[in-house]
Amino acid sequence: MGAHLRPPLRVVFELPSAVIYERDLADLPDPILAADIAAGLVAATYPHGPIRTKSVASQYATTMRRLARELHADGFRGGFADMSTAAVVGYWLTCDFHRERRIRAVLSAFHTAGGQLQPGIVHHLTGRRINQIKPGKPNRPYSATEWERLAQACNTMIKGSIHDHRQALEASERGKDLTDDSLSEDRMAWVIRSSGPLAIRSLMALFPMATVDNRQRVVSLSRSLFPEPDVAFAYNLLFAIRTGIVPDGIDALRTDDVTRTGPSSILLSYVKGRTGKESLVLPRAAVRLLDQWFEHSELLRGHAGDQASQLWLGAKQATQEGGRIYFTTPRTQYRRRSWAQRAGLIDDAGTLLQIHGGRVRATFHHLKDRSAWTGRTTIDPNHSAKVEADHYLSSHTPAQKDAIEGIIEDAQTDIRRKATPPLVTNEQDAAKFSQQFPNLVREAELELPAVQKLLDAEQDVFVAACASPMKSPYAPVGKLCPARPWVCLLCPLAVFTARHLPNLLGLKEYFSTQAAQLPLPQFMGVFGPYSTRLDEDILPRFSTREIAAAAGNQQTLPFTLEEQG
Repeated sequence: MGAHLRPPLRVVFELPSAVIYERDLADLPDPILAADIAAGLVAATYPHGPIRTKSVASQYATTMRRLARELHADGFRGGFADMSTAAVVGYWLTCDFHRERRIRAVLSAFHTAGGQLQPGIVHHLTGRRINQIKPGKPNRPYSATEWERLAQACNTMIKGSIHDHRQALEASERGKDLTDDSLSEDRMAWVIRSSGPLAIRSLMALFPMATVDNRQRVVSLSRSLFPEPDVAFAYNLLFAIRTGIVPDGIDALRTDDVTRTGPSSILLSYVKGRTGKESLVLPRAAVRLLDQWFEHSELLRGHAGDQASQLWLGAKQATQEGGRIYFTTPRTQYRRRSWAQRAGLIDDAGTLLQIHGGRVRATFHHLKDRSAWTGRTTIDPNHSAKVEADHYLSSHTPAQKDAIEGIIEDAQTDIRRKATPPLVTNEQDAAKFSQQFPNLVREAELELPAVQKLLDAEQDVFVAACASPMKSPYAPVGKLCPARPWVCLLCPLAVFTARHLPNLLGLKEYFSTQAAQLPLPQFMGVFGPYSTRLDEDILPRFSTREIAAAAGNQQTLPFTLEEQG
């Protein structure tokens, strides 16, 4: 596995799954650059590089051939070692993301294999790409009518082909015991069945007495006995419709990937290109389809030799001389297009339906996500859509709207309040206090006398000084705040000063006692935010000297304003 060169300058790619692909570079205008490109392609082939499929090898070879021709047209002569950094970067600027990516991969592989490059180019190879990939769009599912037409076309071709196949088998069984050289259909069917799928001229040589009129009968019998690639593709496509497996995983299936776990159950192993090996228990419809395909292709596999292990196998009716058997894989871009034309498939716009494996998979999962839907748009089957709309989708009254908006405003205010840092100050004059805390003054609508009351302890509660006890967030305006002492820790109206430290420390001790007595989830649900605010925001703002003095000077302050003497 890998790649090698064949004289004069032909790259032979030996890829996984025994795939051989060749590309000639001898016709390029600059033989020196062509030789370096060939060496780079060999070095970039699996297992040492990203080239691991026939299509990828073709893309890389095409990109590098284009590079050689365009650089030669610009006047460049020489190999990779003669290319300047400016020339390479300038060429990358004319490329798209994928062409730049392929050129980088070939140059990197060439350099890794010992080839010479300019230091500037090597530096760019390890850096960021110039062209960025454009975000792709997800595959669009087929419409319901397109999906139905696609499945119907597959079923129609399969049913017709399997019917003709069974009739041809029956005819061959009847002609098995015939010894004459007559051109009866039974005898011809047996001869063709025994000989296998041959090229048309070799096939006609089996019947030297046949006339031109018999030619079509012979070809028709051969196609009935040995399924063509179009028929194999119909099975392939219908299998994708019924399973939703990735297209590359379906195309690469072999007979030993099918494990029968019961009379009507199959475990399928396949390779998903981006993730690796995966497996799937097939739905019953897919199991029946595979069983039918094995029956349909059994005779063909008996003549296929080493290729009999390929799951999707078709016999191509070639016209060349010789007795060689032609087998092809069914899924190619040309096959998809010609198959759609043969089946007469059109999309919703009236044009030829484009068969795309990614869209088939996207449609499968799209329908699967909706398969649990009951088909009704109403909750109660006894209700009409209008009745349920009146019940569940009716517009709100003005009073209900006011209530909803009030709830939203309260929630937003609560979130904003919890995010507000605590107001902690020392014993200072009112003017300086109002300058340091303009938000408190503005939001509480305080004037200088009110601020003075805060500093003079005239509005002290248990752990703080309250800026406006009659405008509490926890009670209607005009009524005294009913909140518990620890609620002040998160209240935007609370101001904490050094004189409150004794009770703050007492509250801290109270939290410690509750933490020891309550389960942790319950404590965090009730006291968690307040304890965190006290330990992390409020107490750290006081000096250690003030805290030490307050710890030995426990005082009893009133809980509310009514308790002041």
